[in-house]
Amino acid sequence: MIIRGHELGAALYYFAVRSLINIGGLPEPTTTFEITFQMSNFFIGVFVFSSLIGQMRDVIGAATAGQTYFRASMDGCVAYMNTNRIPKMVQNRVKTWYNYTWTAQGMLDESELLDKMPLVMRTAIAVDINLATFQKIDLFKGCDQQMLVDMLLRLKSIIYLPGDFVVKKGDIGKEMYIIKSGAVQVVGGPDNSIVFVTLKAGCVFGEISLLQSAKDGGNRRTANVKAHGFANLFVLEKKDLFDILIHYPESQKVLARKGRKLTKAKAAPAKTDAKKEEKPKGAFLFDTKPPTPKLLKVFGRLKKN
Repeated sequence: MIIRGHELGAALYYFAVRSLINIGGLPEPTTTFEITFQMSNFFIGVFVFSSLIGQMRDVIGAATAGQTYFRASMDGCVAYMNTNRIPKMVQNRVKTWYNYTWTAQGMLDESELLDKMPLVMRTAIAVDINLATFQKIDLFKGCDQQMLVDMLLRLKSIIYLPGDFVVKKGDIGKEMYIIKSGAVQVVGGPDNSIVFVTLKAGCVFGEISLLQSAKDGGNRRTANVKAHGFANLFVLEKKDLFDILIHYPESQKVLARKGRKLTKAKAAPAKTDAKKEEKPKGAFLFDTKPPTPKLLKVFGRLKKN
């Protein structure tokens, strides 16, 4: 009987596998050498198997580390809301925010990732993503290019749910907003059902309140703005802007000049409306004399006669 090479290899492989998993009716070891050899096989097999399982666990754990962190954060928030008996409607909106934020960007806070990078890399990423948008904003045209880069590093990304109010009329304005994605609506009316304008990605709002000071009350919001669908906005706080402008006096003058123009443009319609409602001087002290009734006129004529 002739045994070919590949048949012999298959037979040896089959015998090796049966020896490793200890099935198939193999004869029991009897000599010291056989017992030692078999025990060595067992220990080596267990060691190799446990090492493979451990490596697989580490690989899976590393791949799902972000998901685990997200789940832990969300579960902790839900537990906190349940403990404090937060209404279900609010809880559902919080859960929606968590799920959408994770789906949209794969993390809860982009700044946590960027903060771990060197400043050079953070600057490069910020310039590539947002500098083109900043250069299109009329408010910052003519400003120092390096000042815009510094501002990019201070931006914070915030996601708003459909119907969330970004700003409300009368609030103190401490931030300006740049729409990264999605849209917002400027609304008004008794129940905020009237939509005046819809702002989309790349638009800016809130810059007037950012430039005006609080001493003249000019930093009050003049309109209601709410998210139209899911909206991701960049936020620049007034404190961060002023900290940056200290190092760029020329840009500070440019923004101050534009701020005055925006203020005058906003105040002009208000003065026009006030003039329309203004009564002639002196006339407001006296009401218009009502006409004399016809019956009294007739009675007066009879009296004279």
